[in-house]
Amino acid sequence: MDQRNSSFLGAGGLPCALKIGLLASMLLMLSPLLANDKLLFWEAQMVGGYDLEAGQAILYSHHPHHAMQKPSIGFDYIQRLGSENRDWGLIALQYRVAYQETQEPRFASQLYNAYLKLKARPLDLWIGSNKPALGLNQNLDNHAALLPDMSSRVFTYDRDWGIGAARDYRFWQPSLSLSNGSGMRLYNKEGNYLLAGRLGLGNFNAANYNLGFSAAHGKVLEAMGYTLGHPNSSTGEYILHDMNYLGMDANLRYLNYELKADLLAGRFYRKEAYAALLRAGYNLLPEDGLKLEAQVLHSRQVDNELTDYSAAAALRLNPDLMLRAMSVYQAQKKEWKLVAQLYFYKPFSQ
Repeated sequence: MDQRNSSFLGAGGLPCALKIGLLASMLLMLSPLLANDKLLFWEAQMVGGYDLEAGQAILYSHHPHHAMQKPSIGFDYIQRLGSENRDWGLIALQYRVAYQETQEPRFASQLYNAYLKLKARPLDLWIGSNKPALGLNQNLDNHAALLPDMSSRVFTYDRDWGIGAARDYRFWQPSLSLSNGSGMRLYNKEGNYLLAGRLGLGNFNAANYNLGFSAAHGKVLEAMGYTLGHPNSSTGEYILHDMNYLGMDANLRYLNYELKADLLAGRFYRKEAYAALLRAGYNLLPEDGLKLEAQVLHSRQVDNELTDYSAAAALRLNPDLMLRAMSVYQAQKKEWKLVAQLYFYKPFSQ
């Protein structure tokens, strides 16, 4: 991955943090006119660890380009749209300032969620920065989790700018998205796009299981978080890659046990590519106050083969504070990292 750019949207003019601050202030001022149902949370986290192979401390989790896992502070705002008789949509805006140990700028603006969702018939519609309809990641609660997922292997994007449609019909859940194919940074180059669709079967909340079948096609940029990669050595322009994937995923729970699986296979940059994730978890204490997890993530892409073995624990200290720890071993590079996170997420009293 190239480290030369991590700026949000590549826009000039006002600093990004000021732009987002103004946008947030406008939303907060307009919210009484939109609906009575709104939520605002303060968010802060400290992430740090030790790379045993390099023999040095790190201020990120498994990868320095991953947008979420860095020391940061911000807010999460959700505004319901509707009236007393009908709920017809919502606005989601999640913003933070993160400290980047290995990149410039050192204090970076991160817009995580930024979308408008409208409840229409027969599908709910969204526009903005949201999850593409591809694989387990579409429904994976990875907001603050330390364990790596498919987005850490550049097989999908944690967030991507675009439009989408989805609906939960209890037993089956169709979803479709058309997005920019550049990750969290809005970057356009000669028609990049990502068309993705997923069909979910089963109701996880009611029956404790959900199976998914996905497909994706597009011309995309290699991206993790806000960082784009694989520039042309002579021009510096980022290279478009053909992406064609089919996938299956599963999310199962039995008593206190959980099992998550994700498989994507196809072609990327004119070569065969695949990734497989298997995660097992066990919940302890009332209201799942302690979670223990183990995971294997294996991938092959453009002749680059990687296997991660991870173990993690998450302990809820109180309703607003979570303590997480992770050990991850990268087999091919023989790298071993130990990481800890203290995560604060508290409602704002209005």
